[in-house]
Amino acid sequence: MDYSKYETYLPRRLYRWSHRLTGLFFKIMGNMTVKGVENIPNEGGVLIVSNHISLLDPVIVGSAVQREIHFMARSDVFKVPILSNIITAYNAFPVNRWAPDLGALRRTISLLKAGNSVLMFPEGTRSADGNLGKTNDGACFIAHRANVPTIPVFHSGVQKMLPRGSRRLRRAKLTVSFGEPIDFSEIAETDVKREMYQQMGIRMIDAITKLSKDNDQY
Repeated sequence: MDYSKYETYLPRRLYRWSHRLTGLFFKIMGNMTVKGVENIPNEGGVLIVSNHISLLDPVIVGSAVQREIHFMARSDVFKVPILSNIITAYNAFPVNRWAPDLGALRRTISLLKAGNSVLMFPEGTRSADGNLGKTNDGACFIAHRANVPTIPVFHSGVQKMLPRGSRRLRRAKLTVSFGEPIDFSEIAETDVKREMYQQMGIRMIDAITKLSKDNDQY
């Protein structure tokens, strides 16, 4: 896939203003509460891993982060007129969900090593019932190769704001919680990468799950 045609980003000032507008929108529509955002470094590469429950997830999490973020979107979305232009302007780039996409993996690692923040959904697809599933190897491969802080995030409420199959936004309480960097240091480097990635995936899901339980206390 030719990724060069998906590099039309908004000027930084315009991105900041649109970021403020989306943040204001979610505060009005969802009384959005953000916790733990101080865990995200102000500079340098950072991988943000989140639960995935709605098409609005990148916008919700992105509005809570005080940095520009890049994120993957499934390749067929880029065939939709206008929508493709909008998400590309907001740093989205395509990934083929139905086959290994080395180009998307390399692009993500390159962005992280260049000091950018990237949002990923390690489950690879939206959860049908809100429960966390298993991670795919891609997210763990990136976390291992990029060697940047991996920050877990759990958000809730957006599944009520935009239910599956609905085209109308509803008012719903939104919460976004960021955790401390995930510690992968106890996972031994092995020649059998799949086993190592499975252990990293378990750490990712455990960290996001912990945030979901902490979120229930509020």
